[in-house]
Amino acid sequence: MISPDKINELQAILKKELQGNKARIHCLSYLIVSMLKMRSVNFKQLAIGYHNGAKLSSKLRRVQRFFSQFEFCESSYYKLIAKMLPLEGPYRLSLDRTNWKLGALNINLLYLCVNYEGIGLPIFWCILGDKRGNSSQKERIVLLERFMHHFGKDCIGYLTADREFIGEEWLSFLTHHRIRFYIRIRNNMHLRLRNGKKIKACWLLRSQPLHQAYFHPRIVYLQDTLVYLSGIRYPGQNGAIDYLILVCFNQNDLGLEVYKNRWQIETMFKAFKSVGFNLEQTHVNNYCRLNTLLRVMAIAFIWAYNVGIYLHQKIKPIPVKKHGRRAISLFSYGLDELSQAFINAINTMTLRAINLFLSCT
Repeated sequence: MISPDKINELQAILKKELQGNKARIHCLSYLIVSMLKMRSVNFKQLAIGYHNGAKLSSKLRRVQRFFSQFEFCESSYYKLIAKMLPLEGPYRLSLDRTNWKLGALNINLLYLCVNYEGIGLPIFWCILGDKRGNSSQKERIVLLERFMHHFGKDCIGYLTADREFIGEEWLSFLTHHRIRFYIRIRNNMHLRLRNGKKIKACWLLRSQPLHQAYFHPRIVYLQDTLVYLSGIRYPGQNGAIDYLILVCFNQNDLGLEVYKNRWQIETMFKAFKSVGFNLEQTHVNNYCRLNTLLRVMAIAFIWAYNVGIYLHQKIKPIPVKKHGRRAISLFSYGLDELSQAFINAINTMTLRAINLFLSCT
């Protein structure tokens, strides 16, 4: 069991950084620890991991009351998240969706993450409601405006996104704010050259050798937005040729290399679900409560990541396999150690973990 004085230190820093009464902050502290210990966002699992002498049914009601009554002050919350991030801006951002079914209800989340050392760190998101499809251009714009409001436009290094994140209004917004973007487009999308000629994007790469990067030398129009273009041809399924084609705000010669970082948001989604907090186990179908749950999870997620960095740099480096990648991610490394420390009451690791959380703030 974590000693009361250490939990009191955690409560003190959360009370300082966040707005909320003492009882709610007390509950938040234990919920963060329980989430790390149980590796789950399911309310019953959180109640099982909640350390006090009450019956399970009483602890479960306490967890339920917290998520029905507590709301984070948005400005205070993002100040805390900014302090916890293991890097300073400008940030390399990725945009993508994740979704799953909860009975007949679709849970559809649009996420904006900070890419760092192989995984995305959850920063901003919006709940798209009961639909399975893509976000609207307006939803993406609002999400990015929230980021700029809390972190500033100058904190955006660049943005990567996949093929579903296109649209005239969206690209015009990015261009207007001079946000560097590297966004994949569909192979058959039509471009307009400066001479007015319309062509399919893949036509520009038609004679390019396989696996050799192509950088179009002139600016082109995608709908009514001026963009640069880069791409590559590679063997697809069933012997067909496939394309990876990007539109960029500038520096298209960096596009293909930069775009590789987009995969880190997929690693983040995997950490949310199968290797981290089993997000799909939640039975929360109220969007306000789900948003609070996601914010608690983001704090736990970044804390685990910071512990992983510390262990890798100061205690024992993660082995590198033959393919050149680490055996496990920094997030999994930190989460494994935190979970073990909280379950087995390893005082030295618990003390180190609490101190690492405090040092972020």
